[in-house]
Amino acid sequence: MSHGGSHAPHAQEQHGLTPRQYIGLGLALTVITIVELGASLWVDLGDLLIPVLIVLSAVKFIAVVAFFMHLYYEPQLLTRVFVGSFVLATGVLIALLARFWTDITDLLNGV
Repeated sequence: MSHGGSHAPHAQEQHGLTPRQYIGLGLALTVITIVELGASLWVDLGDLLIPVLIVLSAVKFIAVVAFFMHLYYEPQLLTRVFVGSFVLATGVLIALLARFWTDITDLLNGV
């Protein structure tokens, strides 16, 4: 016995990016990675190197979480939980870097 019931066609809503948008996002992430490599290998940023790399990595992290993990399309509460957790983790990282920065630089310089 076949199911002959007719169903009204459902409008399919777009959830996520189109293939072209995924390619664009992938290219943007690649460019950011090249900038990170350039900043660490070919440009002498001195003490700004690590903060610059942290910011670039944070941008990539947010893009990956927002689009590849579909957080951008989830309810606002989940986005707020993510952003709050990210801000807290960033604050802890900055506090630890501020606390141990001289110890790390002394260790790296052989003092």
